Amino acid sequence: MNNQNFDLEKNLSIAFQKLQNNNINEASKLYKKILEIYPKNFDSNFYLGTIFAQNNKLKESTELLKKAVEANPKVADVHNNLGLIYMRLGENNKALKSLDTAIKLNPKYSAAFCNLGMVHNQLEESEKAKINYLKALEIEPNNIMAYYNLGNLYKKLNEFENSEKYYNKTINLAPKLIDAYINLMDLYEKSNQDSKLAEIISNAEKYIEDNPNIILFKSKLLFKSKKFSEVIENLESIKFNPNEMAKEGLRSVTLAKSYDHINSFNKAFDYFKIANEINFDLNKDKINKNKFTEAIKKRINFFEKLEISSWPTPKLNTEKKDPIFLIGFPRSGTTLLDTILRSHQSIEVIEEKPIVNDFINVLNNKTDSNFNNLKIIDENLLNEMRDVYFNNQNKYIKSNNKKTIIDKMPLNIIYVGEIVRIFPNAKFILAIRHPCDCVLSCFMQNFELNDAMANFLNLEDSAKLYDITMSLWETYLKVFSINFHLIKYEDIVLNFDKSVEKLLNFLDLPWSENVKKFYKKAEVRGVISTPSYNQVSQPIYSKSIGRWKNYNKEISTIIPTLDPWIKRYKY
Repeated sequence: MNNQNFDLEKNLSIAFQKLQNNNINEASKLYKKILEIYPKNFDSNFYLGTIFAQNNKLKESTELLKKAVEANPKVADVHNNLGLIYMRLGENNKALKSLDTAIKLNPKYSAAFCNLGMVHNQLEESEKAKINYLKALEIEPNNIMAYYNLGNLYKKLNEFENSEKYYNKTINLAPKLIDAYINLMDLYEKSNQDSKLAEIISNAEKYIEDNPNIILFKSKLLFKSKKFSEVIENLESIKFNPNEMAKEGLRSVTLAKSYDHINSFNKAFDYFKIANEINFDLNKDKINKNKFTEAIKKRINFFEKLEISSWPTPKLNTEKKDPIFLIGFPRSGTTLLDTILRSHQSIEVIEEKPIVNDFINVLNNKTDSNFNNLKIIDENLLNEMRDVYFNNQNKYIKSNNKKTIIDKMPLNIIYVGEIVRIFPNAKFILAIRHPCDCVLSCFMQNFELNDAMANFLNLEDSAKLYDITMSLWETYLKVFSINFHLIKYEDIVLNFDKSVEKLLNFLDLPWSENVKKFYKKAEVRGVISTPSYNQVSQPIYSKSIGRWKNYNKEISTIIPTLDPWIKRYKY
């Protein structure tokens, strides 16, 4: 084309008008045409780059916006947009640099401060994220995204009152912003604040009609009210898009549990399978189920051949009593026990924090990850490791009173060998449940996947993990003198007072009537970070005992694996 016949200003004006009228395709074509003639044109590089970013063409967008910076490095918006794209690409250092430049060019750029907060949040720098969100609000008191991001940040930090406050501020400013409703509904649902959940659902329905997210949470509320047929009717009427598969997984698992409650077990099992398949697809690039099972087998191979009579017994620093651990295979009733025990006025339970995991990481560094080096731990290292554990534990202790502290993390069962080497007088509460019910329940849970939980996506893997985990425990019992108390889930359900009283005796604590009202404690303890959050907020029920018999056909394939444990624990 002859450049002399091309009116640049006129075509830029036309392209911009099309952009404002949301005629994106025509605007894009015209900007591309302009760039063929004027490849360094600022407006065309900037607007076309922004269009590409909005359509998730991030690499193409980056190149165009970099050209826009070359054409005019003094425009704050370009650096802001470039920073956002770098963040989405995971190039956070470049994102920080671009956003800092935008703010230097425009110190009152509220959106850039908000975006900077998002990058710091992605970098797990919560305090810096908070500072930048608040700065954005200082500049622009009605910055919707700053309020929304603060809600997300406080939710992530388990500061639920602040999270609730900022989500509500977001909704007041943007009553049609569905994401704010979704997160607030999620917060209320997981913290068992059912009346607030009902209210926010009602408010959302005033502004947003027939939204599947609202229907999903409404159904979860109906599920808690045991209106299972209504749940099924609601959830069978919706389906989430392929880019919302996490919600589709939640829909599937809620349907599965509802079908289970109305005794439609074939449909229930099919939906559990669908939920697990979705969970795997969402996480397959970051999980390795074999990594976890190999770690267990490695311990079995070492400890089953171990002779500890020759191990030295260094002098211990006994300023603090050895810890108490609540362990067991997942879904053995540890969350129920946690809630019962924390109802006692003299007990504080630390729920599923990485205290032991961090302790094991330090120990591995000190021993070169070689179990043989556990034998040669000297007095200084042993006491140093005790301090490592207690210092980590102190980060999570909420009470200033001298309570009995219980560290609850079911799969700490695999680290018992290392724990008793450093804490020979530690106490262990071992939660047991019928192996078939336990494994089936693991399969039925929509766990947040990691290498361990990846073994629960089908019954066969779940049963194999149960088998090797409990084999490792039995190996530890043969090698070490372990002070433990075994408590069966079924005994808690069917003979509550007697079984809990025995447990309290093991802990050297008196009986308390408070433990009988544990479900009241659950109602006020905030978000419970396990899949059992909606079960422990109600009195004891017996439906989950013998549940596996409803799935006898599916369970039959794993009975040979579990049968030795059924006999071992006298079921």
